[in-house]
Amino acid sequence: MNTPHRAVFALSTLNLAGKFLAIGKTLIIATLFGTSGMLDAFWVAYSLPLMLPNLLTTVITVAFVPRFVKNLEGRTGTVAWRGANTLFTLAIGLALVTCLAILWRADVLVRWLAPGLASPYREQAIQMVRLMLPCMLMLTLSSLLSALGNARERFVLPALNGVINNVAIILVALLLAHRLGVQALVVGVTLGFFVHLCMLVYGNRDLLRDSLRPAFAFSHPDFLRPLAHLLPLLVGSIGATMTALVDQYFVSRLDAGSISALTYALMMAMLPVEVFAQAIITSYYPALGRGVAAGDHDAVAGAWRSGQRMILLLTLPCAVLLIGLAKPIVIVLLEHGRFDEHSTALTVEAMTILSIGMVFRAQAYFSYRVLHSMIRPWTQVAIGLAGVATCIGLNLVWAQRLGLRGVALSATLSQLQSALIAGLVVRQLLRGTGALPRLLSPAMLMPMLVLALGTVLARWLVPTSLYTSSHRGWAIACGAAAMLAVLAAGALAVRLRLPEAVALLDRLRARVRRQRGTPVV
Repeated sequence: MNTPHRAVFALSTLNLAGKFLAIGKTLIIATLFGTSGMLDAFWVAYSLPLMLPNLLTTVITVAFVPRFVKNLEGRTGTVAWRGANTLFTLAIGLALVTCLAILWRADVLVRWLAPGLASPYREQAIQMVRLMLPCMLMLTLSSLLSALGNARERFVLPALNGVINNVAIILVALLLAHRLGVQALVVGVTLGFFVHLCMLVYGNRDLLRDSLRPAFAFSHPDFLRPLAHLLPLLVGSIGATMTALVDQYFVSRLDAGSISALTYALMMAMLPVEVFAQAIITSYYPALGRGVAAGDHDAVAGAWRSGQRMILLLTLPCAVLLIGLAKPIVIVLLEHGRFDEHSTALTVEAMTILSIGMVFRAQAYFSYRVLHSMIRPWTQVAIGLAGVATCIGLNLVWAQRLGLRGVALSATLSQLQSALIAGLVVRQLLRGTGALPRLLSPAMLMPMLVLALGTVLARWLVPTSLYTSSHRGWAIACGAAAMLAVLAAGALAVRLRLPEAVALLDRLRARVRRQRGTPVV
């Protein structure tokens, strides 16, 4: 099985561009609105209309890709696609029904999701929920078209989602925030989804012309087979969504602005997952599906091990920097305008803990894809729901007593639990392939070493006085910390003889020899 390194690089580049724009968007939102109750209302409203499309993005992509690889790859025409078209028709119909339900009972839903939201902000949240309902339909269509693109290994247009949406929000916020206030963000979100949908329609115009039509063949095998996979996946995805809603529920009972602070912390802490881990997961998934379809478990095990190592090598240096430099990052990037010292303190206390959980989340997500490629969705559901139960139980104990720290710690420990269990289950399923590492092999110990040593190094390199007195000095010190963290992780990877790191080092040596005119052995 060929490892799709080029696709990983391309997707990482696009995701990185989108996340740089996300940082710019976050900076602008923080400057304009700080951690206000009105912004809390927006984040509550934002979660509702996008909940179902976000579920469909995961569910349709994960359930459809293995079936596409096995049954539909290379086939066109409405007859061949009748079962798949029925699946897509059902998803769109579900989105329409959900839109009507939210429009009818938006007030009740907002009260359930954020019972601690003050009355004026609750009314604003209800209004914004209804304004963003068209986003649900647009994002549902985008999810289906993105799933088709990923299944055909056309990753670029789906990956442009972050770039397009962030650009739209930034432009609209800068132009209209003084007139519309927080509702300018609603306009920006809607515009971004519309533009990206148009691009996906253009990119899939061949399928739209030749194969995609409304269909109601509910007894078709190509509909029933993915449906058996889709149902448990939907349950598991609802469980994962429940974790975020549970966090929001508990945080709404804290001080005003806490929802916004948690949102900022999640944006910053989860950037490496969205930039690197998602690129790896998306690029490897079709290959995992082909390996399972061919019955080649040795290739699947090798791809899982390779993907996990790549995730560690890319996310660990990021975790080190985010943990060690949480406060200066928040001060320099966000502490402007209405984002004050209190907002910084709230955001930093959550961000530091969530950055640790980021590594565990990335590992768990990749193991989940292996389980789904092997058509073991109920296993992932059980692991995910166990994580939700742990998160709820810990929040009940810690949320009121520890505030945002308690909520972040609950999320991190539940992610650690999911990553460990998912890794053990995948290892058990692929046992005997000869391609799996020992549970406590050097590759598994690397996260603890890099996180412990790198965090101390980052804190030592950037004293508090530096980023409060000189942004230029802070930038230089952060650059030095970043270089050292990356070099330390790379040196450790080479020392542990991880194949990706050794291969990269060999290529660099060969290039240097060629430039010097030395024969390459």
